[in-house]
Amino acid sequence: MTKSGHWVRRIPVYLIGMFLMTIGVNLSVLSGLGVSPIDTIPYIISLISGKSLGLSSTLVFSVYIVLQILILRRKFKWKNLLQIILSIIFGWFVSLSGMLTGLLPADPVYPVKFLYMLLSMGFLGTGIFLYVATDIMSMPADGVSLALAEVTGKPMSTCKIFFDWSVVALTVILSLTQLHNISGIREGTFIAAFGVGMCIRFWERHLTEPLQRFLFP
Repeated sequence: MTKSGHWVRRIPVYLIGMFLMTIGVNLSVLSGLGVSPIDTIPYIISLISGKSLGLSSTLVFSVYIVLQILILRRKFKWKNLLQIILSIIFGWFVSLSGMLTGLLPADPVYPVKFLYMLLSMGFLGTGIFLYVATDIMSMPADGVSLALAEVTGKPMSTCKIFFDWSVVALTVILSLTQLHNISGIREGTFIAAFGVGMCIRFWERHLTEPLQRFLFP
């Protein structure tokens, strides 16, 4: 298959992965049991500003791009400014998938909330696995973790854990100072910190080889 043929397969899979991630984001919000660590900042900004979660995600992701520039400085690859476009697409996907998850019963009993939380982890993990497998471009939040790894020499996984929990800590501060409570962080946040990774590892073990053959024949 020609190189252009590869892109015909990779771009749709990349976008599907992004869309599945946004379904996971909205399911975690719907569960009311706390959003995943990386989504806590967009969620709390949405509550503070009164803006939609989609728009808040776009704004926060744009700040993540600026963070990458500050961390990497001359090492920053300017092609990564295309992440701005990804941020806009992701924000639009959040709004679109929010309309879909909005059809589900809100404020359900706890077992249903827990089911929503488990489904959100599944969608997030699957979406991340798909978009990463295409090897096109990192999402802004992952771009910050990669930038930290490049500068510090630490493994990307270590930098991601540090960044995720830094984001959670900032969310707590914003929530307490602006809303005078702790919003968006509950048991689901901590379960997702491990559950999403487990889902990604599951797909890595069972789908990596056939997916790579499909994307790069």
